[in-house]
Amino acid sequence: MDYVLHPRSEIDARIRKLQALMADLTGVLMFQSVDMCYFSGTAQEGLVYIPRDSQAVVMIRKSLPRAVQESTLQVLPLNSLRNLKAELGIPPGSVIGLELDVLPWNNYARLAKILEGSSFVDISEKIKHIRSVKSDFEISLMKEAAKIVDAGIASIAEHLKEGVREIELAANVEGLMRSMGHQGTIQFRRFNQVVPMGHLMAGPNAAVPSFVASPTGGQGISLFNPQGPGARKIRRNEPVLADFGGVYNGYIVDETRIFAMGRLPQELEDGHLAALEIQDAVARELYAGNKGRDLFELSESMGKRLGYQDHLGGPPDNKCGFVGHGVGLELDEFPVLGPTDHLIQEKMTIAVEPKMIYPDLGVVGVEDTYLTTKDGVERLTKLPREIWQV
Repeated sequence: MDYVLHPRSEIDARIRKLQALMADLTGVLMFQSVDMCYFSGTAQEGLVYIPRDSQAVVMIRKSLPRAVQESTLQVLPLNSLRNLKAELGIPPGSVIGLELDVLPWNNYARLAKILEGSSFVDISEKIKHIRSVKSDFEISLMKEAAKIVDAGIASIAEHLKEGVREIELAANVEGLMRSMGHQGTIQFRRFNQVVPMGHLMAGPNAAVPSFVASPTGGQGISLFNPQGPGARKIRRNEPVLADFGGVYNGYIVDETRIFAMGRLPQELEDGHLAALEIQDAVARELYAGNKGRDLFELSESMGKRLGYQDHLGGPPDNKCGFVGHGVGLELDEFPVLGPTDHLIQEKMTIAVEPKMIYPDLGVVGVEDTYLTTKDGVERLTKLPREIWQV
């Protein structure tokens, strides 16, 4: 299965957007692989330098031959950072933008020594805002990712049986998605946040809190990654949470559905219906000009009005603090539908995920990825949203 190369027109458009935001910057240096690939078409080890007023340059340590094949930009070997100032023509007194949200301190300190006389500013927020608005090319890839996650989650119906372990059921879903082109990993930008292909947990195990920036955590199978499916056997009459990221050629969509063998307690069925109502209300307001906080406050006010303030997004002492988030090349993209001033714009891809957490019973709720358009929103993830009775 061949991967999709990014056309030169895509790369050029992204670079122009960044250059338009540089103001007094001399240029931007990128080292993070996702940003590198977004602006150059290759994620091979090295860097991308985008000057404010001239052509971008890619410098690669490993693998140079692959980078030459993948990127439509000028690609040079990166033999040593010590010669970076001369090779890139960075003059004394330059102001350089860096991804200071992800660049390790040691790398920064070394770079500051090599580019002595230059000053540095954080460019990461501007990069994330540029990436939050998708092109038609990117949207086409995300629609393929949606087909992958739809198929993976739908397959649960044929494998869900009493006594199957969470991790076994998750492996069935992941295997199918991998065979369809899922890369097997999901990028997460936040420090110390590593996510599996999905969270598949049942009953109270789905409500086990964890460090991950998500409404759900899960027991997991390792102290070093205490989240996601564990070894617990799934029982009848309990909710089975299936929250997976579909990925196609690097682009992510996010989807959650609830399954059950038998009937759930009425309290959970009612909570699921309330989550659907909240998702519909938030989705209707995903239009240009609204802010992340507008959507979050709408969700919170509806949760309170419907009587779910102690469950929506988690119990009172462990709420996730958002009802949605942008998706794209990383799972935690802009805009955040939380207490932020992130503006909704056309051609954003946003996952909306009102979930009701019941510590002793489990989790119900829903998540879909929406595309914002001038005429409203398009739901990219297509599965039926009701509880799937098996």
